[in-house]
Amino acid sequence: MLFMATLSHTPEHCFARDEYQADGKKWVEEMRKLGEVLDIKVHGAYVSPNEHTFYFVLEADNFNAISDFLRPPMLTHHSGKISPIMTVEEAFKLPFIKS
Repeated sequence: MLFMATLSHTPEHCFARDEYQADGKKWVEEMRKLGEVLDIKVHGAYVSPNEHTFYFVLEADNFNAISDFLRPPMLTHHSGKISPIMTVEEAFKLPFIKS
């Protein structure tokens, strides 16, 4: 199942701040390996620095793995919205869509 995780933080909790840079950098450097350990495929990891927002496209069999993946400092420094998503093509194959 695919998930879109959108995590936003205030400027006061930004990983660009001196006091948070080491934690943020460590998490980012270990992100792909953590995904492998948790059986999560990271399709994309993006950030909009000016908006203080991270975007992740993740694939996992369960939501618990996603929550574990977004462990501190991500969920302690951010407000998150995690949505299950599907491709547009998959959506148009749903039973209630008439052909």
